[in-house]
Amino acid sequence: MKKYLAYGIIIIGLLGFFYFNNKTEVKDTQVYQPLNEENNNIKHTSEDAIYYVEIRGEVRFPNVYQIRENEILKTLIDKAGGLTEEADISMINQAAIVEKNSLIVIPKVIKEDFHEEVPTTEVDIVENYIYVDVKGEVNNPGVYWVKASSRVFEVIDLAGGLTSLADTSGIYLSEIVKDGSTIIVPKLDEVVDITVQITGAINRPGYYQLPAGSTLEALIAEAGGLTVKADKTTINYHLSLTDGDVITVQEMIVIEKIYVSIKGEVINPGVYYVEETISVKDLITLAGGLTEYANAQAINYNQTLILGSIVLVPKILVDDYEPITEPSGLININTASLDELQTLKGIGEILGQRIIDYRNEYGYFQNIEDIQLVSGIKSSIYEEIKDFITVG
Repeated sequence: MKKYLAYGIIIIGLLGFFYFNNKTEVKDTQVYQPLNEENNNIKHTSEDAIYYVEIRGEVRFPNVYQIRENEILKTLIDKAGGLTEEADISMINQAAIVEKNSLIVIPKVIKEDFHEEVPTTEVDIVENYIYVDVKGEVNNPGVYWVKASSRVFEVIDLAGGLTSLADTSGIYLSEIVKDGSTIIVPKLDEVVDITVQITGAINRPGYYQLPAGSTLEALIAEAGGLTVKADKTTINYHLSLTDGDVITVQEMIVIEKIYVSIKGEVINPGVYYVEETISVKDLITLAGGLTEYANAQAINYNQTLILGSIVLVPKILVDDYEPITEPSGLININTASLDELQTLKGIGEILGQRIIDYRNEYGYFQNIEDIQLVSGIKSSIYEEIKDFITVG
């Protein structure tokens, strides 16, 4: 009895399993798989050209896609994930060949509140979308299918935007485009260079090429800047340069000071610390002016003064001049004439004239030993005449 009871329980369990298994609903989930080369029936070769096409509107994944030559619109739609539920393809030929660098817009079904199922007519499509040709300096020139209310800048954006050489100065970017119109984006005029030369107080003097309309400030920067000696007060940094200009940067004028000596017939002879550009006339004024015995006609006013220069202001020589007679009968070497000097032993005409030239150039002798400073008068001559001369 127990044996039959066990068999019955097994049979009931199997019947229940099959019953509930048949009641279970299996729901298939459709997951979109982008169309690839393996499930595409179109055969391509490696020689087929590859283009880019943008698809927008009622597709699941609007974007820019690669296509091969002679691919049809249906293939592009599949690459974009297929159509949405609101896509209107009543006026679209999915078997049409896709043009390269074009824009495809899948429109949406137009529904109106008072009539839910008004079909979209061909007139609606024509009124809402137009064709525009974009050429020139855009990244993706071509024919684009755009909304009728689109403006020029929106169409340029669809064409990949402007290139770096685009000139939009003459384009009305906010203008609404018309069906069949052409937008041409011109290229910027080529920049013309100019050649200029810069010299003077500049770190890298020479010739430089700069864009037309450049200023002196740009040229100075290109030439490495000014040197420390440059006189910035004379520079017009905003000066506009032209081709062939030669610019010279002046150096600052630095006035140095020097020591010079003035002797002879001036009120205050001595050594003076003066600017190196001082003239002999100004030096005489600085020394108090000439004495009444000064020979102004004999002064060398053109003498160039340098460090250590000596300016001698000579005395007027009078023909009937009689030297002061010394009580001792000695000859005054500061006042004696040439004839008187020649009376000294060893002093002839040449040495006598040298004594006179020396005192005219350097002033009076301070002591009798100074006569040895005259060229040609050696110690042997001095020993012969020292007892007969004076500087009294």
